[in-house]
Amino acid sequence: MKHARIAANISVIYIKEGDSFICYSPALDLVAHGDSFEDAEQAFAVSLKLYVQEVTKKGSWTKVLQEHGWKKVKKEWAPPRVIGQDYKTINIPAVA
Repeated sequence: MKHARIAANISVIYIKEGDSFICYSPALDLVAHGDSFEDAEQAFAVSLKLYVQEVTKKGSWTKVLQEHGWKKVKKEWAPPRVIGQDYKTINIPAVA
């Protein structure tokens, strides 16, 4: 059975954590990591492909998108937009 397709641009946040690189998309709450930026991007692409395949197989796109904050605008789905990033100072108790 052939499915109709829509294109959506999702935001992906790139983080360097120690020696690892992380790709995170808040639009699908999907994350992947690698030893290099390229490895992380490749791992994210694989994770995204598997995610799409699995949700499609289960036939639950409407439920999944709504759970992740997507909105239906006219006849298209729109992901939540990242509108900024900020840094907050937190006080972490020192371990004795």
